[in-house]
Amino acid sequence: MKGLDIEPERVLTLFATIDMSSNKFHGGIPEIVGNLISLQLLNFSHNSLTGHIPSSLGNLTALESLDLSTNKLVGEIPMQLIGLKFLEVLNLSQNQLVGLIPQGNQLNTFLNDSYDGNLGLFGFPVSKSCGKGEEQEPPESAFHKEFILVHWIGNL
Repeated sequence: MKGLDIEPERVLTLFATIDMSSNKFHGGIPEIVGNLISLQLLNFSHNSLTGHIPSSLGNLTALESLDLSTNKLVGEIPMQLIGLKFLEVLNLSQNQLVGLIPQGNQLNTFLNDSYDGNLGLFGFPVSKSCGKGEEQEPPESAFHKEFILVHWIGNL
């Protein structure tokens, strides 16, 4: 409103898509983004965002696409992202993330390119473990273990 700073009295939670990509945003991703529970797509890529990925993003249970690539985000990937059971697209590449990549639900479906450029990340699916050059194996699913057991029993 033409130069006026207005503080919203409440946050609308009805948005389905927020695309703030390719701007010159800096600073951290606000925790309050986790209150936008109707979001299906969230794109903050190609900015200069810093700080950690808010754990509150795990509240976005309808989220299908999350792109935080090409920023300056640091720290570990929050375990709460395991709860995003509808996530089809994940791009956290080209940041400064570190630590073990959380496993479970949809996070098990993403490949190396979702994490490229984060030299401090390790674990499945990245190709190297803690910089030691060891190949990572995908975690065995309960279905896979049950299949092997049934196959083994069937051969007795």
